[in-house]
Amino acid sequence: MRTPAALATVGIVASLVLAPATSATAAPQCGTDPLGTAGKYAEFVEGDATRYSDSEGAVAVGGDAHFGDGRTGQGFSVGAGLGGDDLGALPSHNSLVVGGTLSANQVVLRKGSGVYGELRGTNRPGSFAIDGPHAQGSSPVDFKREFAALRASSTAWAALQANGTAARPTNGKALLLTGSDPERNVFTLNAADLQQANRMALKVPAGSTTLVNVLGSSYDMAAAGLSGVEIWDPQSKAFVLDDYAAGSAAFKALRSKLLWNFPQATSLVKNSASWPGTILAPDAAVQLGNAKTGPGHVNGAVIARKLTSVPGAETHQMVFSGCLPAGRAPSKPLPSAAHPAPTGTALPPPATPKSSGTNGKKPSTPASPSPSATQAGSPTPTATPAPGAVEKGRLALTGGGVGPLFVTGAVATLLAGGACTAYAVIRRRASRR
Repeated sequence: MRTPAALATVGIVASLVLAPATSATAAPQCGTDPLGTAGKYAEFVEGDATRYSDSEGAVAVGGDAHFGDGRTGQGFSVGAGLGGDDLGALPSHNSLVVGGTLSANQVVLRKGSGVYGELRGTNRPGSFAIDGPHAQGSSPVDFKREFAALRASSTAWAALQANGTAARPTNGKALLLTGSDPERNVFTLNAADLQQANRMALKVPAGSTTLVNVLGSSYDMAAAGLSGVEIWDPQSKAFVLDDYAAGSAAFKALRSKLLWNFPQATSLVKNSASWPGTILAPDAAVQLGNAKTGPGHVNGAVIARKLTSVPGAETHQMVFSGCLPAGRAPSKPLPSAAHPAPTGTALPPPATPKSSGTNGKKPSTPASPSPSATQAGSPTPTATPAPGAVEKGRLALTGGGVGPLFVTGAVATLLAGGACTAYAVIRRRASRR
């Protein structure tokens, strides 16, 4: 008679202990391809673009594009970091899309093919317009529809409740962003506060998505001389200054799940420092570097209304793979951002991780790429993953992401063992009667 009661007691205890652990690890809502078609490109521009040097990923421009410069001998290469799956996901498999007129000087398509509304080639002696498969045709991308969806998502994500904190350490004009959620960390900043920072550090759990909402009409990274963005590396247990091949695998995974959202910005200027993560600024004219500060690289993607750069600026194939809900424009005004509070402690200096032969930087790319053996109609070369790129679906598990589940499993195992022991004891007592 007492056997069912004893087992029921164990079951109740198990349910009471396991219930909080299960609810605490519930995953947030993730939309399918939250950035839409734009999430497949390293540069996705609604209007015009002026670019030099290279983009490791695919490039899509809705307006006119000026790539390379015949007067200075500058060129522009596209798609060196694209893999087979990346190419297969692109509309019509075009790694270069220009909806308007493409003015080209030494444009090299490393992977994939190009399509444009009209082509204006170079007249520089000894130069060329495009090397690689390309043709005149209609754009496979509906830029009007895509940017309408991006603006709605940008506004919706800016309205998400912040669960991370922004603080001012005591040394200089540093800015420290700290989050503890193993799934998603959201920060809301004023563009003016971000612009005052000459040093910025981010610390969130390994494997988590990071959303940084920046409110305001403009942001100039060069205003305070920001030296770059430091990310907490779980392996070295220190802040590491972002660079092309910097940090451990967990560091690179954090970078691929980092989105900087500028829902109100109309102007965005980068300096020469490396910038980790994807920049979403659907209403902004984005400038990668200038004559005073030099070029600025992005270890991620740029989504903008307009994009310009100085020679030497690059975008790298580290597309966004984080978890964000499907975007729907909120009916209420965006929340205001609190000013970062002082921490009372200093931010430690960043570590300098060793890299294999590159000093943490990408091997240099010639400013004027020469024609390759890849011509129209010839097969696309086999893709080689770029240094620092994070392969989809192959991220290593880390302690920060599995701790709650491990605890839950351990508790479940102990309780199950306790139930079996209790049952055995009761059976022995019953058999003696």
